[in-house]
Amino acid sequence: MVAEALPVAKAHTPLRAQAVVSSKGQVTLPAAMRAQLGLEAGSRIRFELRDRQLVITPELPISAYYGILKGYDLGDIEPEKEPDREFD
Repeated sequence: MVAEALPVAKAHTPLRAQAVVSSKGQVTLPAAMRAQLGLEAGSRIRFELRDRQLVITPELPISAYYGILKGYDLGDIEPEKEPDREFD
């Protein structure tokens, strides 16, 4: 029996860049990083401060979640309807 070699994952080379903060507190994200993250004008991002490290994470639009549960049997998840209330 001959053992089959497992595919080797490509080493991920981190992108590194420097930027200057403007007088308005603005920073331009390098084009290569925007492209890799799929960021376009109007994209939303989240900032998180971890000790002295700033982490920037793109927020996915709600449309990115469309169909995520396709194929799962969710059973009857429809909540019961509240009875109509009478108002005076």
